Amino acid sequence: MTGSLTSREVESPVEHWLDDGALRSIYSSQYWNDLAAERAKEWWIADGSETAYARLRAYLEESGLMEDYRVGEAYVSGMTSSKISIADLATGIGWTSSLLSKLPNVGRVHAVEISQHRLELLFPQAVKMFGGDWTKISRNLGSFYQLKFDDASLDIAFLSSAFHHAENPLRLLTEIDRVLRPGGRLILIGETHISRFAVARRIAKVLLTRRRLITNFFELFPPDNELGDHYYRESDYYFFAQMLGYRILKYSVQRRSTALVVLEKSPA
Repeated sequence: MTGSLTSREVESPVEHWLDDGALRSIYSSQYWNDLAAERAKEWWIADGSETAYARLRAYLEESGLMEDYRVGEAYVSGMTSSKISIADLATGIGWTSSLLSKLPNVGRVHAVEISQHRLELLFPQAVKMFGGDWTKISRNLGSFYQLKFDDASLDIAFLSSAFHHAENPLRLLTEIDRVLRPGGRLILIGETHISRFAVARRIAKVLLTRRRLITNFFELFPPDNELGDHYYRESDYYFFAQMLGYRILKYSVQRRSTALVVLEKSPA
């Protein structure tokens, strides 16, 4: 490209909500800030090469994440308000922020992430790769438990492969509820779908290997404390929604292993 950059192409600066000490104290932040480990992942597009882009595109399609995103995007595009304000929480490299910023009814995408190198090195490449609009995007290094947004100031909270990383889901949901306007939506994509068959298979595996019959779901699927993964059944998402007074607009499984959940806050 020749000539000067347009405002659409000029990067927004990263705003630091947390200092280094506070960042290190966050659950699983060490894993997500391990730069050496990141280089082997599908998300590593720092060099901006077409090979790296192609690998990421293939991963998003094969994993079902892109399919989840397309369904979730329809619930953003379908909102009647214009200039929608979105918090893309635990945005990672920002591929979802980039795509959301292209929607005509979206006015602002606030990307929040605890991985500094993802925000600084990989995010700009994702915006380039997916044709995002920098004029609509802000980058914030911070925790999704402590959002620097006013009460009832956002229309949508969007989380991709992120909600199940919260070690305290009720605290996260309470914080999201605080910043969402009445009638706002919480969209979760890339959630791990645990089918009845998966539960039965795990029970059988534990019975064979440990010689114990365990039927408690949370014993069968304990959290991964390094990656921060937690596992929920479809009924658990309905329970979370009921506790908040939300309704679930959609729970769907596009692929066997990933699920999408769309919740809506009660109107005023």
